[in-house]
Amino acid sequence: MTYTRPDDFPPVPEHLRAEGAVLTDSLIPLVDRFRARQGEDGTVARPDGADRALLRRIGQEGAAWCRRHALDGQAEALEADVAAWLAAGLDTRPGRWRSLDTVPAPAAGETVFLLAPGGAADDRLDCLFALRAPGGPSALVTVAGSAGCAAGARPGLLAAPAVGGAAS
Repeated sequence: MTYTRPDDFPPVPEHLRAEGAVLTDSLIPLVDRFRARQGEDGTVARPDGADRALLRRIGQEGAAWCRRHALDGQAEALEADVAAWLAAGLDTRPGRWRSLDTVPAPAAGETVFLLAPGGAADDRLDCLFALRAPGGPSALVTVAGSAGCAAGARPGLLAAPAVGGAAS
């Protein structure tokens, strides 16, 4: 089947919607709060202790989510990315995060979790939990996402994203 509209996709399974709700109630509001402090280049003007504490918390919660889903390598790389940015200073651009290199391209019907700067529209921090369209084109159905993910895509659909260093 060719999917051309979000309504064409099969419904997201209930257990994945529940995971998306957990992210929507916990990590994603933190990411959006941090994004509000960032410029489009990803820097935080005049960062303070609250900004650093918020990014540390985002990194900890993102890594914990990864570990609960057996994504230990992604969790470790995410922690290292956050630590490196904090060490460089939040008034510097976040750069490319190594944790993105640990994300496998999802097969049809599998999910993907991303937490890194450089979403669809700019270099601010973003979080995405998505389902690869089963039996269709290389497209992801957004289950939950931060403001930058929602801004760069049609509702419920991201087309042909690059994940794990290659288009899925």
